[in-house]
Amino acid sequence: MLEDGRITYKQLIYLIFITRITLTFTYLPALTSPPKNQDVWLSGLLSFPIQLLFAVPVYLLWKRFPSQSIIQYSQSIVGKAGKLIGVLYVWFIIHFTAITLCQFCKFLTTAVAPETPMLFFGISLTLFCAYAARNGVEVMGRMSEIIAPIIMIASITIVVLLAKDMNLEVFTPVLEKGFLPVLHGGFTIAARSVEIIGIAMVLPYLNDRKKAKTVFIFTFLLRLIFFLIITITILAIFGVEEVKNRLFSFFSAVRLVSIGGFLERIESVHMGIWVLGVFIKITFYYYLAVLGMGQLFNLKDYRPLILPVGTIIIPLGILIGPSIVELKEFTSYKIFTWYSLFFMVFIPSILLFIAIFRKKGVRQK
Repeated sequence: MLEDGRITYKQLIYLIFITRITLTFTYLPALTSPPKNQDVWLSGLLSFPIQLLFAVPVYLLWKRFPSQSIIQYSQSIVGKAGKLIGVLYVWFIIHFTAITLCQFCKFLTTAVAPETPMLFFGISLTLFCAYAARNGVEVMGRMSEIIAPIIMIASITIVVLLAKDMNLEVFTPVLEKGFLPVLHGGFTIAARSVEIIGIAMVLPYLNDRKKAKTVFIFTFLLRLIFFLIITITILAIFGVEEVKNRLFSFFSAVRLVSIGGFLERIESVHMGIWVLGVFIKITFYYYLAVLGMGQLFNLKDYRPLILPVGTIIIPLGILIGPSIVELKEFTSYKIFTWYSLFFMVFIPSILLFIAIFRKKGVRQK
């Protein structure tokens, strides 16, 4: 078996939470998506049931193939054509890993160390992630139990320190443009839930399979809570129009923290915590890429693939975003929404239909 480790449902919830919340910390893409006004928090609320709906095909497929990942049961359902589906998923995971690496490097070279080459950050982080990915899902689960609470406590602390600078009047009027733009926003936020694919890859290694439904519900619920906390804080401090013109809104907000003239300039603390989160996120998807490739080619061990895949991720991450504007354009709701939905909902739905029609898998109660 490629992976002998096991992960608890709490560890998996923490792990998936980290992989999603780091993007919210940095770029806040929901603020540049519909409804593009103060009602974005309502879109966040609506995204919760939509995410659960998007996860239904993956969950039902796992119920039929509890010991297989999405790459493995693709082959069980459609035979040799499943190999092509597996190739597509490996590509998507590698591509998403490279996008995350590019976002990390662009942030550092734009806001923190503009004179440092992007390649230096890319190679350094990828090497650390390669070492962590080599240790498997069990180690990542344990790391998430330590890092996730730190991220949560730090985020809440920063929000409390910024409370005196907030102006809640910016959230009026409610439903300024009507309900449909808010619903559209909920759809685009939910469409970014690439972690559904991550869960589909890791569920076979869950030590208590009865908790699978809990993983989906609480992962999305925890993400929603912190999405609302961060989004409301940013909007209440800067206002809608100013937020749209800032690349790294939360980082800018952290710089405003000043208590009594002695507690200020704490953005370095935020940076350290954020880097931990990005490290876990890249490690997780790096691991999924090599695990998926190992499953695709029926290998006994995925570890020999770690360095070769790393040599793909680094140059791909650099090529993806020649400028931060182009990177934001690709990851915007106009493009990335449909790109992710193809892998997250469309393919699993087709596989589920075929599995039901051909009576593949064991339907569990």
